[in-house]
Amino acid sequence: MQFQLKVTRAGLAPVSMRLEAGSDAEACRIAEQQGYAVLRVRARAGLLSKRASKFPLLLFCQELRVLLEAGLTLPECIATLVRKETRSEARSTLDALLVSLREGLALSDALAKMPQHFPSLFVASVRACETTGSLAEGLMRFSLYLEQVDVLRKRIISASIYPALVLSFGVLVLAFLLGFVVPRFSRIYEGRNMHLSTASEWLLWTGQLVEHHGLLILLGAVAVIGAIIFALMQPAVRAGIGHAIIRLPQIGARFRMYHLSRLYRTLGMLLRSGMPVLSALGMVNDLLGHTLQLQVAQARRLIGEGRLFSEAMDECSLTTPVALQLFRAGEKSGRLELMMERTASFHEEEMLRWVDAFTKLFEPLLMAAIGILIGLIVLMMYLPIFELASGLQ
Repeated sequence: MQFQLKVTRAGLAPVSMRLEAGSDAEACRIAEQQGYAVLRVRARAGLLSKRASKFPLLLFCQELRVLLEAGLTLPECIATLVRKETRSEARSTLDALLVSLREGLALSDALAKMPQHFPSLFVASVRACETTGSLAEGLMRFSLYLEQVDVLRKRIISASIYPALVLSFGVLVLAFLLGFVVPRFSRIYEGRNMHLSTASEWLLWTGQLVEHHGLLILLGAVAVIGAIIFALMQPAVRAGIGHAIIRLPQIGARFRMYHLSRLYRTLGMLLRSGMPVLSALGMVNDLLGHTLQLQVAQARRLIGEGRLFSEAMDECSLTTPVALQLFRAGEKSGRLELMMERTASFHEEEMLRWVDAFTKLFEPLLMAAIGILIGLIVLMMYLPIFELASGLQ
């Protein structure tokens, strides 16, 4: 649970900070361990507060790497980051990290104490780099990983903004027609002995329904949207949706390739950090959602029994033709981690091309569908008038 605290420190003005803790007493204790005096504490709840306190992990990796390469010791680096940080949430996290380091803990152990800010994948990567003495290089590698692994997701989000705006505008226009224009047209035909087509009758009935019960319809729509959002937050529902999507033709294959690319990218990063294959497979399993977890677990078991990496991945349907050949080449050359990253890049570029092509096709189709629907509504409103005018002639 997240808590909002108002704290002060000797010689400083009171500031606000957010902490993750099991209770308000625990939140106060954590703040006091960081050298603060707690003035007020209250609980915060909800999705927005959690999102607001997200620690800037990518920026932290980049800045820490630069300071380490400049020759500063690890506590000096963290102390420098604390002094330059202006956001109270990030500053409190760095303060806690500095306290742990000064107590003699290794960086990975200090990071592991704050799982709400530092994911287990990052902690494992840092721990592997600490054993090899290449922490700065490992931070650079993880920074590149964070940038590359989200390239496809960001491209999909940016590509969906325009269709979402078009769809939202189309829904608003349809709501205006059904809630304002159509009910006024229906009054023209009231009490008149005019023949209306079935489609026009249904349209006028829908308009009157929206006019008389618009508030109830709006509340029902909000309730349905809220129920959908709540359902999507449930792991079982997301798992079912993932399994359903992966069975769809074309889209299912692309969805599976997206997860495979993420798997290859993450495994390559962990292997380059010096982590064994079995440990790396165990780490990435939680990143794949529910679509490939059983297959990854099975591949890990086969590798533990002595099977080659490429054979185990192929037997568990975790390869593509390109990936299988590159994995075999990596096993022969002893550079499996490099081949995994190249495989991920190959499939990510393929996915980006598919997303661009799909967007170029989907956007005009969506606009055409909305235009046709609005045109049909207008046509059904005016159709009785056209029939009346033709009868007068």
